[in-house]
Parts: sequence; C-alpha cells; structure tokens
Amino acid sequence: MAENGEVALFIDFENVRYGLKNNYGREPDPQTLMAKARKYGPVALAVAYADFTEHPDFFRRKLEVAGITPRDVPRRSPDVAHKSSSDMAMLMDVIDCLLDRPTVNTLMLMTGDSDFISVVARARHRFGKRVIIAGVPGSVSNDLIASADAADPIVEPDWAPSAPQESPAVFDSTLTPETLASTDSTELSETERRLIFLIDHLDRNRPYLTFLFVKTHALSPNSQLTLSPMQVDLVLTRFKERGILRDEVREMDGRTLRFLYFMRDNPLVQNVLKDKPPSF
Repeated sequence: MAENGEVALFIDFENVRYGLKNNYGREPDPQTLMAKARKYGPVALAVAYADFTEHPDFFRRKLEVAGITPRDVPRRSPDVAHKSSSDMAMLMDVIDCLLDRPTVNTLMLMTGDSDFISVVARARHRFGKRVIIAGVPGSVSNDLIASADAADPIVEPDWAPSAPQESPAVFDSTLTPETLASTDSTELSETERRLIFLIDHLDRNRPYLTFLFVKTHALSPNSQLTLSPMQVDLVLTRFKERGILRDEVREMDGRTLRFLYFMRDNPLVQNVLKDKPPSF
C-alpha cells in the first residue's frame, strides 16, 4: 500500500549493478527499480549516480525512459586524484532533499554502502522521514539496514543466486602461516602480487580504504585470488609487516573503523606496479 506523501529515490548505480551481476548474474532493470519506489507513493525525485562512461550507453536511455535521471559523476574528482565522488554527490542530494522538499516523506536509498548510515539516521531522527534501504542481498551492510526503517531488497522471489563454479574453489595452498613466515621478505607470490594490484585499484578509486572493504573485494569472485578469509587476513597482516600497508584505528561518524594506507613508495610495491595490471 502506498504511504502518504511523496517518495525520493536515490540509486547508487554501481553498487546496484555490480551487486546484481556478481550475486545473481543479472543486469538492473530501471523500470523495476522505479516500480519498487512507486509502491511507497508518487515519486517526486529519482536519480541514479555513477561514472556512466564505465557502463554501457543504453543504461542512460533506459533510466531516462523509466523516469530516473542519470547523474554522471566522474570517478575521480579533478582536485583529488584518488577520490571517488559519486557517493558524495548522492549524499549531498539526499541532504538537499531533506532541506528543500518538505512534501517528501519517504526516502528510498538503493545502495548497500555503510557510508550512508549517518545520513539515514539524520533523515529519520531529525527530519522525521521514513527511510527504505533497497539493496542487493549479499552486497548490503547489515548496519545500514539496521539504521533504516525497513529493507526492500532488489531481488525477485524467483531469482536464484548465481550458480557456483563447476569445480569447488581451490585455495592457494602456498599461503599458510608457516610458508609466509619462512618466505624471503623480498619475495612475493603471484597471489600476493595480484592482491597488491587490487589494493592499488581500490586506493585509486575510493576516498579511503578499510580492512573490511579490502577483504570483501579480495574474497569476491571478480578478484580471482582464490583466497580463503583466513588467508586474506594472513596476507594483509604480512603486508603490514613488510611496510606495504599501514593501518590506523580511528573514529568516523560515530563508528570505529580500521583504515588502511597503501604505501606506494615501498620497493616491493614499486616492483609489482611496474608490470601491466590485471583487470578487475
């Protein structure tokens, strides 16, 4: 049943698209996304955020046909080389909506990113809005869901998760506490080299890195790292010991985060990055 008042729809398009592709082998259908928002009332504002140069051109047209405005946000802002500004653009538009659109009573955020927890809490407790998180199962922060009024997942009842690989995952047997301890500090395995490329890619395209964020991407099938969760922990710890990473625990927006800093000046890192990187 539709709720009283208007609805504002904000779509973290990259989060939604890759969540659907990785978990269900599907592409997003803008008409379906709009229909989900319309369940809660007339949609007064609908915007999708991404660097659309990284997505097929037809998505722009499909979004516009569905009544969703594609907002093209370059992945790197011109003044900060390693900062992704799509999330910030979406965040600022949510705040503008709260201040300038009193007839909007429901916000639907299609994202799974925990960076939106603070604005969700502010929308609910200060502005009295209802907030619905519509994310892709498997790509949504549990804390983000807990901060909202409700969750309405972007998944249909007949959708099944993507089939696993025909053969079971075979983890890199060379990476154990014993082998890592006995390895020459100047040597890196092929898996470790690939992880360095992945960290370099994330560092260039995100405003900051956390231990959990890097670990999540390392365990994704797209990384092709064949690492178990314990092995990722071991390798990241080893990277800290070698000076490839530096970590720092500090507060941000009421949360305690373990930040990671990628040490590009490290000779091991420089030796790896001189080669052609793999695609992720």
